[in-house]
Amino acid sequence: MQRAAASRRSYTRAIFRTHAHLADEAAGILVAGGAIGCAVAGMKLPRARDQKTVALEAYFDAISSVDLARLKATLQQAGMLADGAVDGGARRIVDPGWSTLWMKRFGPFRVGRRILIVPPWKRAGEPGRTTIVIQPAQAFGTGHHPTTAGALRALESIVMAHAPKSILDAGTGSGVLAIAAALLGKRTAEIIAIDIDPTALENARANARLNGVEKSIRFSPVPLGSLHRHFDLIAANILSGTLIELAPHLKRLVAPGGRLILGGFLADEAGDVLGHYRSPLRCLSRKTHRGWTTIVMARAPR
Repeated sequence: MQRAAASRRSYTRAIFRTHAHLADEAAGILVAGGAIGCAVAGMKLPRARDQKTVALEAYFDAISSVDLARLKATLQQAGMLADGAVDGGARRIVDPGWSTLWMKRFGPFRVGRRILIVPPWKRAGEPGRTTIVIQPAQAFGTGHHPTTAGALRALESIVMAHAPKSILDAGTGSGVLAIAAALLGKRTAEIIAIDIDPTALENARANARLNGVEKSIRFSPVPLGSLHRHFDLIAANILSGTLIELAPHLKRLVAPGGRLILGGFLADEAGDVLGHYRSPLRCLSRKTHRGWTTIVMARAPR
């Protein structure tokens, strides 16, 4: 339902000029940093030349100048900002309509061999695929971004081949990894999903209810360092700096013979992340898609 402009919600908009082929990846970083949505400014005309750079608009409920500068530095360090690009700063605006228009772009999306991600307003099913309903929100991870898709493919492979009995989703975000584990594993595993962001946990619980697995997953705000048990499978789809910081905790939580999925970082960050996990774990696979890498580690069995 449309409302008069005077009663529309307002947002803080920040503009970043990015390389066109990296716009989706840049948007993923911005959403992980608190943006509630991103859009490429303007519409390309038919038969127009492909643009090398685009104006990526990020929308926030609110953001400080310090946090905005930190996000810009992250994009710059990742090589996502166009050379010499100067962002247009941040300004408060009334909702221009992006908050509903973006829904048209979020349709059914295949991941791996068995997963189909769909939004609540366009539920669908395909023979041989497990349908996962995800309501996009502030929490990062609909399955469309290469980091989440890579983690989902790795999780699918491990769950189907090894049937882990205990699973931890560290930094659950939208809850999509925990939900996929529950559905692919026929709800037989014990699954714990943690996140320190209350908004993420609220979104994850809502998504679990949409998929009928709310009783199969225990969502919790407990910090990783407070866990003192082993898991057969751990998934951590987080930014590289956080993965490096959490390495001592994640390594000790992997059960003998267990697996650890690491995602959320660019290909040129993979070596640094891997270096913090190699001992006592070993690398089973390292796959890169659209510039983002997913690593699967394993602990030797007893």
